[in-house]
Amino acid sequence: MIIVLLGASGSGKSTIEHELATHHGFEKIISYTTRQPRTGEENGKDYYFTDNNSFVAMISTGIFAEYDRYTYDRLYGSLKSDYIEGNKVVVLTPNGFRQVKQNCQNDNIFTVLVRSNLGTRVKRYIDRCGVDKFDFKDKDEICNRTERDYGMFLGLEREVNLIVDNNEGTDIDDVVREILYISESYRKLKVI
Repeated sequence: MIIVLLGASGSGKSTIEHELATHHGFEKIISYTTRQPRTGEENGKDYYFTDNNSFVAMISTGIFAEYDRYTYDRLYGSLKSDYIEGNKVVVLTPNGFRQVKQNCQNDNIFTVLVRSNLGTRVKRYIDRCGVDKFDFKDKDEICNRTERDYGMFLGLEREVNLIVDNNEGTDIDDVVREILYISESYRKLKVI
């Protein structure tokens, strides 16, 4: 089963991905990106960090299951070979999810939309930056992400297998248990 997590910036999808990979036997699909590593991120563990020219060359070979361009002209993408088999988890955008559906033809993909209210998402972004380090560039980034996410996620609930809410105070273990229970039920139905 491949679990695809979708959600607006700050919805908690990466935290859920981490829980599934760390405590529930799922392998994280590691994406390629042209952005610079954040403090503490490791090449090959968090992302495969590369430059724009190398990423564009990879696109031309057709090895990506999905790829997209984000704010500040950063590119992200994951390989087709990662979607073949196994228990894996990945965070994607709606566009990336649609590309994977089109390019991979895998019936064992289970999609989860992680929702959080705007206040929770903004607080999580500020906490990640650090309240004492939060500046106007970060404020602009939140505004850009919020505007982009609104259109990107509009109507997505009709395309996914499960919707979970992950607001401030939600127990992440409860969210993960729900995802595991429903995805396993879905897998069993697909086998029948």
